Amino acid sequence: MLCSCGRPHTTLLAERIDADQKAIDDLSKQASGPTAGLTRAKVKELKAEVKAEADMLKALKRGRSEMLKTLQAALDLADPQTLLALPRDRLLDFVLRGGLGLAVDDFIAQQERIAEAALASISEVAAGLTTDLVQDQIDALAISSADAVFQDVILPDTLKSVREALEAMVVGVPTNQAMTALSQRLEKSEGRQLTEVRTKLSQYGRNITAVVAESAGLDLYLYTGPRDGITRDFCRALINLVVDEKQMRALSNGQGLPVKTSGGGYNCRHSWSPITEGFMVAAKLKKAKASDIAKANAGAR
Repeated sequence: MLCSCGRPHTTLLAERIDADQKAIDDLSKQASGPTAGLTRAKVKELKAEVKAEADMLKALKRGRSEMLKTLQAALDLADPQTLLALPRDRLLDFVLRGGLGLAVDDFIAQQERIAEAALASISEVAAGLTTDLVQDQIDALAISSADAVFQDVILPDTLKSVREALEAMVVGVPTNQAMTALSQRLEKSEGRQLTEVRTKLSQYGRNITAVVAESAGLDLYLYTGPRDGITRDFCRALINLVVDEKQMRALSNGQGLPVKTSGGGYNCRHSWSPITEGFMVAAKLKKAKASDIAKANAGAR
């Protein structure tokens, strides 16, 4: 994910796509030696996140377009005041059935893709691990992640914009002008929504990693990801180092997000790989020192 240097919601999509490809290329070059298999698996994880975001952008655009068509059709049959008087739950149902439900379905499909990639990375270090004992937790994480994106961000944004458009029509603004303004407002909110989508998808994958690792008794984590010109100082200080649980708890990305599931924060392209002590020794990996933890925290933003 793009370490956006303090611009989590304003990075242009074209910039993000370019940065993502550079990150994939950089990480791919690191696939050598004892950690080659793990690194390749992390590349696939990153690619899964990039693909998920691209697909979600299409789904949001498609859902928004369908919802606008449905709203226009409703306005052809009823006056704006009637729609505006609908209870929140009924208006929400209208928005979902009108098109945004398509985006919800697509988000769930992307979660499955992210989960598959995360589990493949873990199997590179601890083959044979099963999710049977933690499947209920994983299912709960999926529901929580979807709620955080749609119930907390996308649907409130959309409902607010729809209500504002209907209110404008009620006071005399021509329907076509109000609908054009609505379309523009929804499009402007796209960047923030995509940031939340990708952040929650990556957190979902990292949460699965953490849950499975805990169930398997793995308490060492290797920090993996690209080292390029847009990498946060927090991440740069930790790349290719191993931390234990105590050190993990001492880390702070400065954004109020849990480091184990958010790395350097919003749009971070780095992630934790749970490893065994035997793997760390065999791969000659370095354990983070107190000074490394302090340096990472000092570079947080």
